[in-house]
Amino acid sequence: MHVIFETFMIIRSYLFHGDDAMRFAALMALLVSVSATLAFWDTPKLEQLPTSEKAKKIILIAGKPEAKPTGEHEYFAGIVLLANMLEQTQGVHPILVRDGWPKNEKVFDDASAIVFFLTGDGKQAYLEPSKLKVIENAVSKGAGLVHLHNCIEYPADRKSLALEWAGGVWEKSISCRGHWVSTVDQFAKHPITRGVTPFEVDEGWLFHMNFAAKGVTPLVMINPPEKMRSTASAKKNAPNPETVGWAFESSKGGRAFSYTGGHMQSNWGKDGLRQLVV
Repeated sequence: MHVIFETFMIIRSYLFHGDDAMRFAALMALLVSVSATLAFWDTPKLEQLPTSEKAKKIILIAGKPEAKPTGEHEYFAGIVLLANMLEQTQGVHPILVRDGWPKNEKVFDDASAIVFFLTGDGKQAYLEPSKLKVIENAVSKGAGLVHLHNCIEYPADRKSLALEWAGGVWEKSISCRGHWVSTVDQFAKHPITRGVTPFEVDEGWLFHMNFAAKGVTPLVMINPPEKMRSTASAKKNAPNPETVGWAFESSKGGRAFSYTGGHMQSNWGKDGLRQLVV
């Protein structure tokens, strides 16, 4: 019931306070959300392990709630939607984790992928030494990593870790963040972007990242308004597009995908965004 109420409150503001495009996006998000909540209605919602040893486990970690307006940084509502979509693929078992870290760390055993959708800048629970070892162990055994939105911002003393794991990091001295309506239609040719259709989103982006020298494949590019380029490095890069979604393969064979959007819950109503992330 909590998820249904939370989702309704998120979408209500867009249905009654937005233009036609925003209302349509809100309706799409509502349909997806209802589908997601119904799918989980009769089953445990958190940290449910698969019954089959052959199932590919994808761990979806949502951050703690934030003091944001309704519809922004809705981490748990977001991973519920992602889990519902992943469940539609045979042999895939999504595992929901709330508040930044599981109560049962066995969820990470034999994980195929770990998805982080939470606040960054050192607030990531998994950066605590004991928890970090758990993630490093999963990565060493082949788990891929996905960073969504703000969690790609790592503290300065963990920048090297972000580059090792994700191939990119938001860095205060060079990177930017800003919120505007974007048409997302610049995609590189890659298996991840196959079938992805252009979409328009009212989004809070992180961009002009510090990227690793090798292993990064830009996948999604946008053109920020010039006023959003707030650092000297970003201004120097104008008018070139900025990468907001990328794949990474480390020298050790680690795999990762990152996408810096995800600020607005209603954006999950866009077909192209769902196609890209799932």
